[in-house]
Amino acid sequence: MIIFIDILREQFPRLIKRPLTRILILVLAVIAYGTIGFHILEGHGWTVSLYWTIITIGSVGYGDFYPKTHMGMYFTITLIVFGIGTFAIAIASIGELITNNQHMKIMGLINVKRSKHIVICGWTESTIQCIKEIGKENEVFVLDEDEDVRKKALKNGVNYIHGDPTRESDLNKANVLGAKAVIVDMESDSHTIHCILGIRKINAKVRIIAETKRYENIDQIKLAGANQIISPFVISGRLMYKSIEGGYEATFVQDVLAEHKSREIREVKVLAGSYFAGQTVKDAEIHNKTGIILVGIGKKGDLTIDPPNEFIIEEGDIILGIGKPDEFEKIEKNEFKNEFS
Repeated sequence: MIIFIDILREQFPRLIKRPLTRILILVLAVIAYGTIGFHILEGHGWTVSLYWTIITIGSVGYGDFYPKTHMGMYFTITLIVFGIGTFAIAIASIGELITNNQHMKIMGLINVKRSKHIVICGWTESTIQCIKEIGKENEVFVLDEDEDVRKKALKNGVNYIHGDPTRESDLNKANVLGAKAVIVDMESDSHTIHCILGIRKINAKVRIIAETKRYENIDQIKLAGANQIISPFVISGRLMYKSIEGGYEATFVQDVLAEHKSREIREVKVLAGSYFAGQTVKDAEIHNKTGIILVGIGKKGDLTIDPPNEFIIEEGDIILGIGKPDEFEKIEKNEFKNEFS
């Protein structure tokens, strides 16, 4: 009890400064005023007095209770005046607070309190497609100080935070400490490196995905702390070169990776109790049993492309394959456990 009182004494000055706290105290004060008044002046019990107070200040007036003394009548008049005034102030204050908060959100003048969100630092042509792929599965916050970026972010249905992604204080505004992942999509590789160094200073464990403009800067970006580095210009350049003759490689990438026409490439984690855990690639027969074409298996951060038949699939490994959504769902839901065991 003493600890609770000490905490209350310490936090009360900060809480009382909040508009909602002041409104709540004012409403409770009016309710207490009415309840105590009816209890003393009209002689009703506490429950009836509270009920009478609520229907009075709520302007309901069922008629089941009414003052029988002159003092009770005068008191009811004061309660009606105080009640209507209090609720008018409360409604106006809450409306103003909601409007101000919405305005702050639109302008990007907010501090992110939630966790397990995704932060995108900067904005390039790749960002819009990235947001579309993320969809509604995760809440996205775009950190940038450009007015055009603010408009684009809001147009694409994501949150905007006004700030410089290379500044530590602004990274804190985006709460990269509690983020699920951070995507660094800056206009230059030097800004990308600077941004990643700031993120790593705040959060050493968060997953960072970075886009590089020049292939030769990949090692530097990796040293800065990026977990995954994407080089779209190198990829697109090579695909255009490959398209000079046949173009099937570019068609494959476009259909499977970009458009998901009939099949898609996806990662699926081998969970505990999975039918495939502990089996070799040969015995697992992933394609025969699921229809998924096995591309590779990720183990402890390393990807083995086209693993040999004797490769053992273990719990926690990542199966990288090409297939239909329903085929991947079978593995994710572990539907093969009973069917083949």
